Amino acid sequence: MLLAPPLHPQAKEKTPEPPPRETEPVPNTGTKPVEQGIRVTGKKDPRDREILRTPNSISRLNEQDIQDAGINRTNDIDKQVPNFSIIDSGSRNFTYFNIRGMRSIAFSEPAVGLILDGVPLNDNVALNTELYGLENIEVYRGSQATLFGKNFQGGVVEIRTKKPTNVAEGKITYDAGNYKKQETSAYYNAPIIKDKLFFGIAGKTTEREGYLSNITGFYYPNNRPYELPVEIYKTHPDGRKGQAGRFRLYFTPNEIFEADLQISAESFDDGSLNLVNYLGAKSEREKALLQGCVAMPSNCSKLYGTYTNRVNGDRKVYWDYEGKSNVTGNTYSLATTTKLPHANLKTASAIRKMDIDPITADSDFTTTDQNRSIYVEKATTFLNDVYIESKDKHDPLQFKAGIYASNKITNIDQAREHRSSIYVINDFPGLTSPAREKNLSRLQDRNISFYTHNSYTFAEKFTVTIGARLERQESRLSHTEQAVGISRNNNPLGETLVLSDPYTINNRYNYNVSRFIFDYKPIENLMFFIGFSRGYKNAGYSTVVNIPDKASFRPEINDTIEAGIKSEFFKGKFGLKYTQFYTETQDFHVVRAINLSQYVNLNAELVTIRGYELETFIKPHKDAKIGLSAGYTEGIFNKFYDSVLNRDFNGKWVHFIPKYDIVSYLQYRNEYGMFFRGEFQAVGQMYFAADNTVYSDPYYVINSRVGYETDTISAYLYMNNMNDRYYFTSYIDGTFQAVPGAPKTYGFMLTYKI
Repeated sequence: MLLAPPLHPQAKEKTPEPPPRETEPVPNTGTKPVEQGIRVTGKKDPRDREILRTPNSISRLNEQDIQDAGINRTNDIDKQVPNFSIIDSGSRNFTYFNIRGMRSIAFSEPAVGLILDGVPLNDNVALNTELYGLENIEVYRGSQATLFGKNFQGGVVEIRTKKPTNVAEGKITYDAGNYKKQETSAYYNAPIIKDKLFFGIAGKTTEREGYLSNITGFYYPNNRPYELPVEIYKTHPDGRKGQAGRFRLYFTPNEIFEADLQISAESFDDGSLNLVNYLGAKSEREKALLQGCVAMPSNCSKLYGTYTNRVNGDRKVYWDYEGKSNVTGNTYSLATTTKLPHANLKTASAIRKMDIDPITADSDFTTTDQNRSIYVEKATTFLNDVYIESKDKHDPLQFKAGIYASNKITNIDQAREHRSSIYVINDFPGLTSPAREKNLSRLQDRNISFYTHNSYTFAEKFTVTIGARLERQESRLSHTEQAVGISRNNNPLGETLVLSDPYTINNRYNYNVSRFIFDYKPIENLMFFIGFSRGYKNAGYSTVVNIPDKASFRPEINDTIEAGIKSEFFKGKFGLKYTQFYTETQDFHVVRAINLSQYVNLNAELVTIRGYELETFIKPHKDAKIGLSAGYTEGIFNKFYDSVLNRDFNGKWVHFIPKYDIVSYLQYRNEYGMFFRGEFQAVGQMYFAADNTVYSDPYYVINSRVGYETDTISAYLYMNNMNDRYYFTSYIDGTFQAVPGAPKTYGFMLTYKI
């Protein structure tokens, strides 16, 4: 029988008593595990069984898995999940999730959503946030439009934090490492009134030095090949620090009603953008020179000295201005459950406020003080999700139907500050330097949808699932471009020039998508399934273009067929999940730079994506576990004419999609408290441009973790990227700037369970 996965953590049937602990053997002080201990060997987590019998490609990490894999922030999750990659564009504020090639990009709605305790956090800041006080993480691959309140065409990352119960519990973790890393996280849950009212508090502080070195000196940045550059050390501009916290009240006045109130806040200063010259690495430099210096062959000869003298400076930058990145986020949410005679009525309401104020960076990437970039964004989202779902999980008929509504208001001030007097005088009459060329935008996006997800099981072996979603989107963009600077006529208030006529665009869209799944369970722990689904990513606007006709882009529609198998045998000692998929996408979203100040989203007419994912494990011994997950994705532009470059990219690989990803691990944990985990991660080639001339080579990293664990105190030594591999995770269109992955890091972690 199909057990549909719950949408929110509060959606589970729970009493205030603590649930049984997971099944993984855990450390103790030498005594046998007992029911009151930290973890009980031999018990199964009921949710693992639900996922095994759910016809969807889902990866689950319980609390122990999260600790073992060292997951501390959202951008650690993709390393443990097949066909899931996180594109980091150099700042926490612009991080994009990618599942099966369905990816988020600038200006558009997230293709892959993050849902934290039932609240969709659909701004880019939330996609690269700190994690603490976790219960579990589940990653859904493929369109989830009919299952979750908020539509996400590529998949969902659902995170649940520790819910308070009648048993007081907590944990404190301290992590110190190289690059002066220091992190402290903690949570504590306890009852206020037994069986009625509970509270929880959690928080985290984090700080580390930057990975980059900003260099000053002679003959930079455009030294000639025969000139030996003289370097003078400056600073590490991309250092990060921040704090986050959460307060929770859980109220169960009777057996019928429960309410979960949460207030959370986060504040981070991530320093300057984590960007380096793409041609700084020797292999990338040589490739680019052979290909005509990538996109600008006319500049190749005069910039040659820059490339040749950066071969040994992988993480060196040469900026006159280092910049900063200040981010705050606040979320207020309330979730309720009312237990009706034959169903459960559930609600989730939230207000999410997110401020980026500001991001500043050296936009010419040289030691000459010419240009600076400034970005400010303030967004507020209101959302409500009301749904009714089955109460008896043993009933052959499982149903869910709901209404989701959201309203998001965003104000953006994206500016380029010109600091050269000659440039300002010539281009902005009446002004002198410094002057800011500003794109001011206000967006409002309203969505209301009806969704339903239903299944019926025949003879306890065959299940048919049917889902549908109807959604209406209303969006509005108001935009103007200005130049603001110092008046040449000695006006103490300065001057403002209107550079382009203000414009307003209004659009309405109606979406109608559906889902059909058939699964067959011949025996208890084996299932085959095949499914058909349609997903979509909402239409939107490019906010930094002064041409109204280029501002709007159409919705992205994808049709997918997938088939898979799920199995577990030998009393949980061996498991295998395998899925194949094929997707055709119309109006695929692609970002294109018009110039350094203006970007637009284009629609590629047709893209096909195919691939597979595999997850398997074996437990050869009660203390040992070997795991492997692997994904392969092939995305091709079948039809794409780039109207900005006036080029046809038919037949090219879709950029920002790794061809493959692999993670394998060997883990050992015994009853005496000894723990070891060795991990191998590999990522395939990923193109950074639609013409496939700019790309990251395949790479692999090795991680390790060793520790000693007791019921209350655990200590670990860890090292990530032991081989110190230098690789890129993203690239900024229209520049030579790329985002490098983290170098070799190591440290010590201590945890204390209260």
